[in-house]
Amino acid sequence: MQAFSAEVIEIRVPYDEILTRQERVQAARRFEEPDRVPVLPAVAYRYLLPRIGVPFRSYYGDPEVMLRAQILGQKWLMENIRTDAYSITGAWTGAWTDFENTFEAGSLGCAVEFPENDIPWVAGAWVRTEEDLRRLEGMDFVHGDLNERQITYRRAMIRVAERYPVRFLGGPVFHPGRNPALTHTSDGPFGVAGDLMGQTELFTAVHEKPGFVAELLRIVTDKLIGYLDFCWEEEGLTDRDLSWTDDLAAGLSAESYRELVLPQEKRLRFHFDGRASLHMCGRTDHLLEVFRDELAIDEYQGFGYQVDLERIAAVMGGRVVLLGNVNPFLVLQGPPERIREATRACIEKLAPFKGYIVQDGANIPPGTPPEHINAMMEAAEVYGRYK
Repeated sequence: MQAFSAEVIEIRVPYDEILTRQERVQAARRFEEPDRVPVLPAVAYRYLLPRIGVPFRSYYGDPEVMLRAQILGQKWLMENIRTDAYSITGAWTGAWTDFENTFEAGSLGCAVEFPENDIPWVAGAWVRTEEDLRRLEGMDFVHGDLNERQITYRRAMIRVAERYPVRFLGGPVFHPGRNPALTHTSDGPFGVAGDLMGQTELFTAVHEKPGFVAELLRIVTDKLIGYLDFCWEEEGLTDRDLSWTDDLAAGLSAESYRELVLPQEKRLRFHFDGRASLHMCGRTDHLLEVFRDELAIDEYQGFGYQVDLERIAAVMGGRVVLLGNVNPFLVLQGPPERIREATRACIEKLAPFKGYIVQDGANIPPGTPPEHINAMMEAAEVYGRYK
């Protein structure tokens, strides 16, 4: 591993401001009325690594580089993007083993490609036959390939944690690497199945051999639950909260989703008795009642820009915390006045129910000008006041 110095990394945001942001976001999640609607743009490392000059291969190839880049990435984010992000511990804002959306398939027999100038992606779908299902069922998911690498990376980050002290202006020094997270989330049973079979092949099989798909989803869900239980034990977590996604399932009809995917989603979701946060890109208008009533989610995070605001307000407003759904392509292209108007529309439709946080729907594209992202905050400051 590459070694670095232990000089304190100072994030030029006052600590009092961090505490104000924390209360603002938490109040929104309690369906209260903070001073204004919070704003949490979804800015990931595909965006941040070029900003801080860290090569993608270096980031994914060395746990110490990953830790340092995460801290410097969040420093850049908090100093340059107008956001209510307040934490630098945990996923999105601190130290964790980051292999994007590849770690599950990459631990179940699929190859993972690590490009020179981009995030990793899954290749080599292989599940086709009943024999393949039995092979899949026998795999050690917890210690398979990328998950084993995650465990190794986490322990390596802990060993070097003291080299990376961090401080907000006027606040205490802390070390994000002391207890880094494993990627204790999931791409969901259907999403992982799409990597294992190939997405086209999976959708075809939904109609041609649903029994095969049902068995595949059962096996995958068993694996996901076993790995998440391991994460909770390895990290010493006590809260049984779950954040997960299943983007690929947005392409199913409500009937197919209920028949094949919902039973496994319920197993995954209700294995945990804490707060449940679901993310799903795309148009999910036809599934909103299922998410609200049968999955009983507490939060719908980064819901797709295609979702109709009137519909989601009617189904989830005041009952589910909502984060979304400003079009990320609009945020990329601008101009800022159109972004402000789109943000205003989201606020006017959803903020009256409380429990609303402005976010894109979903993920800020690489190369987006900071002033375009900041336009969402500008709109929230003008239109997002409760009083």
